[in-house]
Amino acid sequence: MAGRSSKPSDRSAINKGLFEPRSLAVIGASPHQGKVGYALLENIIGSGYTGDIYPVNPKEKEVQGLKAYPSVKDIPGEVDLAIIIIPARAVPDVVTECTGKGIPFAVVISAGFREVGIEGRKLERDMVQRAHNGGMRIMGPNCLGIMNTDLPLNASFSRIMPPKGSIGVISQSGAILTSLLDWAVAEGVGFSKMISLGNSGDLVESEIIDALAKDDETAMIAMYIEGVSDGGRFFKSLAKAYRRKPVVILKAGTTQAGARAASSHTGALAGSHEIFMGALAQTGAVPVGDFEEMFDCAKAFAYCPLPAGNRLGVVSVTGAGCSLAADACEARGLTVPPLSRESLRYATEGLPAWASFNNPADIWAAIMAEGNAGAYYKLMRAMASQDDIDMLLAVFTIAPQFEFDVAGVIDRIRVEFPEKPVLTTVLWGASDDSRRWFESLEGARIPMYPSIERAVAAAGALNRYSSWLRRQR
Repeated sequence: MAGRSSKPSDRSAINKGLFEPRSLAVIGASPHQGKVGYALLENIIGSGYTGDIYPVNPKEKEVQGLKAYPSVKDIPGEVDLAIIIIPARAVPDVVTECTGKGIPFAVVISAGFREVGIEGRKLERDMVQRAHNGGMRIMGPNCLGIMNTDLPLNASFSRIMPPKGSIGVISQSGAILTSLLDWAVAEGVGFSKMISLGNSGDLVESEIIDALAKDDETAMIAMYIEGVSDGGRFFKSLAKAYRRKPVVILKAGTTQAGARAASSHTGALAGSHEIFMGALAQTGAVPVGDFEEMFDCAKAFAYCPLPAGNRLGVVSVTGAGCSLAADACEARGLTVPPLSRESLRYATEGLPAWASFNNPADIWAAIMAEGNAGAYYKLMRAMASQDDIDMLLAVFTIAPQFEFDVAGVIDRIRVEFPEKPVLTTVLWGASDDSRRWFESLEGARIPMYPSIERAVAAAGALNRYSSWLRRQR
């Protein structure tokens, strides 16, 4: 390890060497389409990575236009990161070659380790021991790879590169990462780092949490886990990270059947769900029950400021939306304060007496009386200006009467009141009109949800994190 100033276990070293390598070797790079070694090298090149790339394949002199080397020992330059995609039984010997070269980090894509049984567990233990003997740290094995949209680098076998953003993702499942990638592209949500832990044979979830907590490009962390390697260390890392940025966690293995499935997937020990959730409540992290809620919370944290409290102002174009929003708020620990006399006077000025409302507000009559945008803006502004309203929720339906620049009106409110989160939902929309509204709102980084319940749940997550921070202070 001559010439390197940081220990591989340091958080700064993980961020620099693993997430921001200046050079990397792809061990098992293939010239044949359909092979994982081909897809991974193609993705690295196609992602726009500008560092040195060294394909390693003893049978080839050139792979995808790059000079290939028989082994890492033959690479002339220094290597920060090794990506290993070869049969599991050959991995320990290759790890020994990498440590001899002074490579500080490796991502082992190969499967066939702890997840397959006793012999695989022995093989994984041997691989990790050899790595530690030579001063190397390993991500994986049995993982999808890693991504860094800022560098940029796609060192995974997923062809989709997400937009650049501020959400850091940690997952023990490669399939979950690919689902997140599909969602990110469809909704235009950006990620900073995406890390597939796989079996966590060496580098574990708490170390990656520590690294992302220090990462300037990451504003919030979303996690999918099936078990943790060291509970005390994990929750300590969560508590530290949560003082810097929010963490949203989806945990599988909540039942005995789920725990057995997790063990066969990555060899994870799921542990007691009740104990896990009790400890999680002390860290301030936000637990979610499914992927939808995970996506929704991630989008809210990425787009919205943190609220000062749990009080929500609801503006709806339907009375049903008012009732549903009020019920959802109560279930999530949010309140809907009444409008003040001053707010009502301002919002109803120039409207007929029958165009009355409160909070939640049914704006239908006011829109029909004054003509769309004017009445809507006045009511939104009235709510936002109230000190005892911390967040706003706009509820729409797809109807020709509301053909005004909704995104423009809401964005104007956000500019005037930048400290207050604004969330939206468009009900009963599976049409082209609904998609157009979605693109308009999301393009302005205004989070839109397909139901009131999901929008209120996201608002509840914002409040949970904000209130935890206030208690800590």
